[in-house]
Amino acid sequence: MFGRDEVYELLPEYWLIKVNSFDDIAKDTLDEWIYFLKNEEIRDDFRAKGLEKAKTELDIMKLSEEERRAYAAYQEELHFQASMTESTWTAAKMEGQEEGRKEGEATGRREEKKAIAASLLFSGLLDIDKIATTTGLTVEEVEGLKSEQ
Repeated sequence: MFGRDEVYELLPEYWLIKVNSFDDIAKDTLDEWIYFLKNEEIRDDFRAKGLEKAKTELDIMKLSEEERRAYAAYQEELHFQASMTESTWTAAKMEGQEEGRKEGEATGRREEKKAIAASLLFSGLLDIDKIATTTGLTVEEVEGLKSEQ
């Protein structure tokens, strides 16, 4: 099925690294990891992927039990604050969208009233006062529409 003849060809390959016999000279990124595992430190010139995260985790593991609990509480508080900020931002965004939708609807209704008033003015069937009363526009708005025509 996988194009392999033997089971051992499917399984991962394991390597045993004798960290204690390492000479502390880092020539490549694998040597940087071995140096880190042996000496529990990272030199400034190390660039191996993932070493910084490993060092951070090791630093946390080296803390006393009380310090680890305090650190965990601090991290939990940071997560809570981030969650609250995100919730507040999301609620504000939704409120803004709703406000924008309502404003857009109101603008659309207003434009529709103006279009109806313009049609009535153009037909000449009603005077300005009756058009204003019918559409809900002010007399000044209807007169402005008349001057635009």
